Amino acid sequence: MDGRFEAAEAAFIEEQWRRLWGVPVVSLGRQYEPAGVEGLVYREDGGAPQGLVTWHVDGDRAEIVTIDAFEQGRHVGGRLLNGAEEELRRQGVKRATIMTTNDNLRAIAFYVRHGYRLVAVHLDAMESVRQLKPEVPKTGQDGLPLQDVIELAKDL
Repeated sequence: MDGRFEAAEAAFIEEQWRRLWGVPVVSLGRQYEPAGVEGLVYREDGGAPQGLVTWHVDGDRAEIVTIDAFEQGRHVGGRLLNGAEEELRRQGVKRATIMTTNDNLRAIAFYVRHGYRLVAVHLDAMESVRQLKPEVPKTGQDGLPLQDVIELAKDL
């Protein structure tokens, strides 16, 4: 299958974030709005979007804010991450970070497989996230308590 990336429009990012994450997307000490990030949409064979990756650049560092494969098991997540890293390098970014929660073991393994390293565990950080976004549940995937933020990074 032929795949291609295209720049994500703010309206598409907002639509997907509302559907998947809620707006704003909250990270450690930051809130992201669709108009404040960049992103790529991945499509196969010119069809419907298969995934979206978004990021925020700050100098020579960037945070990958969201990465969503709309259908699991097709390696779209890896393509999105690779595409984002390539674009970030083109923009002069030297280091990318990704935040995830302690319950998202599958995502942690995915990022480590793609060369990211665990750089910090922010204990009880989800309490400050809930102050900004009270709808975030106390329990996450597999019934695990949703309490800590895991920070991973990769030198580009």
